[in-house]
Amino acid sequence: MRTAMAVALTVLLAAAAVSNPTRDPSFQHPVIKGHGGIVLLPGTAHPPKPDSKVVLDITSDELSGKILKGFDRAALMLNLYSQAGAGTDNGLKMAIILHGPATKAALSDDAFAKHSQPYAKNQGATKNPNLDVIRELTEAGVEVFVCGQALAHHGYGTDEVADEVSVAVSAATANINLQTDGYAYIPFHS
Repeated sequence: MRTAMAVALTVLLAAAAVSNPTRDPSFQHPVIKGHGGIVLLPGTAHPPKPDSKVVLDITSDELSGKILKGFDRAALMLNLYSQAGAGTDNGLKMAIILHGPATKAALSDDAFAKHSQPYAKNQGATKNPNLDVIRELTEAGVEVFVCGQALAHHGYGTDEVADEVSVAVSAATANINLQTDGYAYIPFHS
Protein backbone atom coordinates (compact mmCIF):
# COMPACT_ATOMS: atom_id res chain seq x y z
CA MET A 1 0.00 0.00 0.00
CA ARG A 2 2.81 2.43 0.89
CA THR A 3 4.53 1.71 -2.40
CA ALA A 4 1.34 2.51 -4.36
CA MET A 5 0.94 5.80 -2.46
CA ALA A 6 4.59 6.68 -3.01
CA VAL A 7 4.24 6.00 -6.74
CA ALA A 8 1.04 8.07 -6.92
CA LEU A 9 2.70 10.95 -5.05
CA THR A 10 5.74 10.78 -7.33
CA VAL A 11 3.50 10.89 -10.41
CA LEU A 12 1.56 13.87 -9.03
CA LEU A 13 4.75 15.76 -8.19
CA ALA A 14 6.22 14.99 -11.61
CA ALA A 15 3.02 16.18 -13.31
CA ALA A 16 3.08 19.37 -11.25
CA ALA A 17 6.72 19.97 -12.21
CA VAL A 18 5.95 19.48 -15.91
CA SER A 19 2.89 21.77 -15.78
CA ASN A 20 4.76 24.51 -13.90
CA PRO A 21 6.17 26.85 -16.56
CA THR A 22 8.46 28.66 -14.13
CA ARG A 23 10.14 25.52 -12.79
CA ASP A 24 11.50 24.47 -16.19
CA PRO A 25 11.01 27.64 -18.26
CA SER A 26 10.77 27.80 -22.01
CA PHE A 27 11.65 31.40 -22.86
CA GLN A 28 10.03 33.12 -25.83
CA HIS A 29 11.02 36.29 -27.68
CA PRO A 30 7.96 37.39 -29.71
CA VAL A 31 9.26 40.84 -30.75
CA ILE A 32 12.82 41.46 -29.56
CA LYS A 33 14.78 38.39 -30.55
CA GLY A 34 17.48 37.22 -28.15
CA HIS A 35 16.60 39.69 -25.38
CA GLY A 36 13.89 39.93 -22.76
CA GLY A 37 12.86 36.28 -22.79
CA ILE A 38 9.40 35.67 -21.34
CA VAL A 39 7.52 32.66 -20.01
CA LEU A 40 3.83 32.24 -20.76
CA LEU A 41 1.76 32.23 -17.55
CA PRO A 42 -1.92 31.88 -18.46
CA GLY A 43 -4.45 32.52 -15.74
CA THR A 44 -2.16 34.62 -13.55
CA ALA A 45 -2.95 38.00 -11.97
CA HIS A 46 -2.30 41.35 -13.61
CA PRO A 47 -1.91 40.46 -17.28
CA PRO A 48 -0.75 43.25 -19.61
CA LYS A 49 -3.50 45.69 -20.61
CA PRO A 50 -3.86 47.43 -23.98
CA ASP A 51 -3.28 51.19 -24.04
CA SER A 52 -0.75 51.09 -21.19
CA LYS A 53 1.95 53.76 -20.94
CA VAL A 54 5.34 53.22 -19.30
CA VAL A 55 8.56 55.17 -18.98
CA LEU A 56 11.71 53.21 -18.14
CA ASP A 57 14.30 55.36 -16.39
CA ILE A 58 17.69 53.73 -17.00
CA THR A 59 20.72 55.06 -15.14
CA SER A 60 22.73 51.90 -14.54
CA ASP A 61 25.45 50.67 -16.86
CA GLU A 62 25.10 47.15 -15.42
CA LEU A 63 25.09 44.58 -18.23
CA SER A 64 22.93 41.62 -19.10
CA GLY A 65 25.19 39.80 -21.50
CA LYS A 66 26.67 42.55 -23.67
CA ILE A 67 23.82 45.08 -23.42
CA LEU A 68 22.52 47.27 -20.63
CA LYS A 69 20.38 45.32 -18.20
CA GLY A 70 17.75 48.06 -18.56
CA PHE A 71 17.42 47.33 -22.30
CA ASP A 72 16.95 43.63 -21.57
CA ARG A 73 14.17 44.59 -19.13
CA ALA A 74 12.62 46.90 -21.74
CA ALA A 75 12.68 44.03 -24.25
CA LEU A 76 11.05 41.78 -21.64
CA MET A 77 8.24 44.28 -21.08
CA LEU A 78 7.67 44.76 -24.80
CA ASN A 79 7.70 40.99 -25.35
CA LEU A 80 5.21 40.47 -22.47
CA TYR A 81 2.79 43.09 -23.71
CA SER A 82 3.07 42.04 -27.34
CA GLN A 83 2.54 38.36 -26.56
CA ALA A 84 -0.59 39.28 -24.60
CA GLY A 85 -2.02 41.29 -27.50
CA ALA A 86 -1.35 44.57 -25.69
CA GLY A 87 1.82 45.69 -27.52
CA THR A 88 2.52 48.87 -29.43
CA ASP A 89 0.07 47.79 -32.14
CA ASN A 90 -2.63 47.77 -29.43
CA GLY A 91 -1.89 51.08 -27.75
CA LEU A 92 1.19 50.37 -25.62
CA LYS A 93 3.35 53.47 -25.36
CA MET A 94 6.84 52.87 -24.02
CA ALA A 95 9.60 55.41 -23.55
CA ILE A 96 13.14 54.83 -22.32
CA ILE A 97 15.23 57.58 -20.77
CA LEU A 98 19.01 57.12 -20.49
CA HIS A 99 21.12 59.17 -18.11
CA GLY A 100 23.89 58.82 -15.54
CA PRO A 101 26.28 55.94 -16.30
CA ALA A 102 23.80 54.61 -18.93
CA THR A 103 24.32 57.71 -21.11
CA LYS A 104 27.11 56.13 -23.18
CA ALA A 105 24.63 53.52 -24.50
CA ALA A 106 23.01 56.30 -26.59
CA LEU A 107 26.15 56.95 -28.64
CA SER A 108 26.75 56.01 -32.26
CA ASP A 109 29.33 53.32 -33.00
CA ASP A 110 32.01 55.89 -33.87
CA ALA A 111 31.38 57.96 -30.74
CA PHE A 112 31.23 54.83 -28.56
CA ALA A 113 34.66 53.79 -29.85
CA LYS A 114 36.02 57.33 -29.47
CA HIS A 115 34.95 57.48 -25.81
CA SER A 116 36.07 53.96 -24.87
CA GLN A 117 39.18 53.43 -22.78
CA PRO A 118 42.31 52.33 -24.67
CA TYR A 119 42.23 48.83 -23.18
CA ALA A 120 38.54 48.41 -24.07
CA LYS A 121 39.38 49.44 -27.65
CA ASN A 122 42.22 46.92 -27.65
CA GLN A 123 39.71 44.26 -26.59
CA GLY A 124 37.40 45.13 -29.49
CA ALA A 125 35.06 47.73 -27.98
CA THR A 126 34.69 49.64 -31.24
CA LYS A 127 30.94 49.23 -31.68
CA ASN A 128 28.13 50.16 -29.33
CA PRO A 129 26.71 46.75 -28.30
CA ASN A 130 23.37 48.38 -27.40
CA LEU A 131 22.53 49.76 -30.85
CA ASP A 132 20.99 46.59 -32.28
CA VAL A 133 18.49 46.28 -29.44
CA ILE A 134 17.83 50.05 -29.54
CA ARG A 135 17.01 49.69 -33.25
CA GLU A 136 14.71 46.72 -32.59
CA LEU A 137 12.94 48.62 -29.82
CA THR A 138 12.46 51.78 -31.89
CA GLU A 139 11.30 49.78 -34.92
CA ALA A 140 8.66 48.24 -32.62
CA GLY A 141 7.45 51.72 -31.62
CA VAL A 142 9.45 52.39 -28.44
CA GLU A 143 10.86 55.90 -27.98
CA VAL A 144 14.41 56.20 -26.66
CA PHE A 145 15.68 59.44 -25.14
CA VAL A 146 19.00 60.49 -23.66
CA CYS A 147 19.44 63.29 -21.16
CA GLY A 148 21.11 66.32 -22.77
CA GLN A 149 22.50 67.39 -19.40
CA ALA A 150 24.10 63.96 -18.91
CA LEU A 151 25.64 64.19 -22.37
CA ALA A 152 27.26 67.49 -21.37
CA HIS A 153 28.41 66.16 -17.98
CA HIS A 154 30.06 63.15 -19.66
CA GLY A 155 31.61 65.21 -22.47
CA TYR A 156 29.55 63.62 -25.28
CA GLY A 157 28.33 65.82 -28.11
CA THR A 158 24.71 65.84 -29.21
CA ASP A 159 26.06 65.06 -32.68
CA GLU A 160 27.52 61.82 -31.27
CA VAL A 161 24.11 60.37 -30.34
CA ALA A 162 22.83 57.46 -32.45
CA ASP A 163 20.09 58.37 -34.95
CA GLU A 164 17.52 56.18 -33.16
CA VAL A 165 17.87 58.15 -29.91
CA SER A 166 16.32 61.58 -29.28
CA VAL A 167 18.07 64.12 -27.07
CA ALA A 168 15.85 65.45 -24.26
CA VAL A 169 16.60 68.72 -22.45
CA SER A 170 17.09 66.60 -19.34
CA ALA A 171 16.06 63.24 -17.90
CA ALA A 172 14.11 65.12 -15.22
CA THR A 173 12.01 67.10 -17.70
CA ALA A 174 11.39 64.01 -19.85
CA ASN A 175 10.30 62.04 -16.76
CA ILE A 176 8.04 64.85 -15.56
CA ASN A 177 6.46 65.38 -18.98
CA LEU A 178 5.84 61.68 -19.58
CA GLN A 179 4.46 61.08 -16.09
CA THR A 180 2.20 64.12 -16.50
CA ASP A 181 0.95 62.42 -19.68
CA GLY A 182 0.01 59.33 -17.66
CA TYR A 183 3.08 57.12 -18.10
CA ALA A 184 3.86 54.71 -15.25
CA TYR A 185 7.40 55.17 -13.94
CA ILE A 186 9.73 52.14 -13.75
CA PRO A 187 13.31 52.85 -12.55
CA PHE A 188 16.32 50.75 -13.55
CA HIS A 189 19.10 52.08 -11.36
CA SER A 190 21.00 48.85 -10.77
